Amino acid sequence: MIIIGTGEQGRVVLDILLFGGVKPDGFLNIPPFEKKEVCGFPVFGDISMLSQFKKGIVALGDNQKRKEVFGEAVSTGLLLVNVIHPSAVISSSVKFGKGVIIGAGVVINTGAEIGDNTIINTGAIIEHDCFISPHSHIGPGACLGGGVFVGECSLIGLSAVILPDIKIGKGVVVGAGSVVTRDVPNGLIVKGIPAKP
Repeated sequence: MIIIGTGEQGRVVLDILLFGGVKPDGFLNIPPFEKKEVCGFPVFGDISMLSQFKKGIVALGDNQKRKEVFGEAVSTGLLLVNVIHPSAVISSSVKFGKGVIIGAGVVINTGAEIGDNTIINTGAIIEHDCFISPHSHIGPGACLGGGVFVGECSLIGLSAVILPDIKIGKGVVVGAGSVVTRDVPNGLIVKGIPAKP
């Protein structure tokens, strides 16, 4: 089991694994990092060494970079596992893609779907029937009402609130603490209460 990424998100993933009783083999660097070890675990090199490992997780906060590295990992045949903190409360009906990271204290309710390579960060709430597209990041403490759709590679910031049935487009950034009351088209950055471009 290899963690791809030696930055902050890599350390978060390490903690989640250790809380769940899983000891990873170590890490792989993604430029610009050139670390030799992380929290006492070895760094084996960079992603050119992916083919030497059977399974792993991409642990990068940047959505676009995480998407690129995920694609490289898939192309090498790496089995991308889901990393879920044991304190998360998840309905048995939730559907997961692969390479998903679920942080401490997350709640995901019935009928939700979480796409490949997505991060649901500490304490986020994903209500019933939400759909989170691949390569997105739901920030710590964010709350998504029932039926929310989040497009690919979108970032929902720290403690943001998305009202029920809202559609968030691809590549959207919702600022920390914002309240989204209407649909957001592709590629916009919105913030505030109510959230506006």
